[in-house]
Amino acid sequence: MSSTRYGSNVTDERWRVIGPSELVVLALLVVLVCWLVFPRDLSSVLRSARLDAVTLSYARSWLQAKPDDQELRLLMAADLIDLGLFQQATEQLDYVADHAERGDLLNQEAWLRARLPFMALMAMPVADRAGSPLAARASAALRRVDPVPLGDQELERYADMALLLGNLDAAVRAYHVLAERQGSPADGYRRSAAQLLAHGRYRAAADESLLAMESQTDAAERQADFLRALATLQAGGLLDQALAEGRRLWPTFADQPEVLYRLMNLARAAGDHAGAQFFAARLLRLDGTGAPAP
Repeated sequence: MSSTRYGSNVTDERWRVIGPSELVVLALLVVLVCWLVFPRDLSSVLRSARLDAVTLSYARSWLQAKPDDQELRLLMAADLIDLGLFQQATEQLDYVADHAERGDLLNQEAWLRARLPFMALMAMPVADRAGSPLAARASAALRRVDPVPLGDQELERYADMALLLGNLDAAVRAYHVLAERQGSPADGYRRSAAQLLAHGRYRAAADESLLAMESQTDAAERQADFLRALATLQAGGLLDQALAEGRRLWPTFADQPEVLYRLMNLARAAGDHAGAQFFAARLLRLDGTGAPAP
């Protein structure tokens, strides 16, 4: 009986000596020592770690010792936003806005801040979003962001946000930035063309298809993009513009029967009988392989 009480008393005394608050202080001391010995390594670990309660505590301790680590503040703010901790994220963004001087850091701060009203807007019923003050705030915040320095995933999110906020031009700009970074830029231009076409901007959509055509060397894909541009202009009732593009670029596809046939029909639809005869004659001069007949 007495030994049991003695063991219990020893355990209680240990918990009195090392309680939860002391453990937190000990953890902070470990972080501080690590910062003094391996500051760069600890910073890298915090930047790459998944945010949880422990990592958040370490990151805050690190920022108390090194408050000018704006990159870590921005990374922590991004994670806090993903976790729905908007007030804590705003505190970090406010600090960066007040103390950072580099343009790239301020642009990243503006980008993360733009996500806050947007996420709140998306939480509203769809019927209540249009015309709401929150929608205006989200649109204004997004306009303050330069998409060029953003990473690829951020650009994708930027384009999606722009489309949902009705800023089609901003989305197209993001697709252009992505296209310039990719080994196959035509995909970015095609995405722009699809969105512009969906919004009834036929001339701009055709221009994007022509950019896709010019950005590649594959003959089949170039032909497909060219024909898509012509079809887009024709769908918009811009027959004269479609025929003008056909006259300008037909030598590039002089050995392509499908292109010549489309141009012949396009000229007929536009009432250009001389043009229709011209393309018909070029078509008849090709043999079955697409090469000029002897």
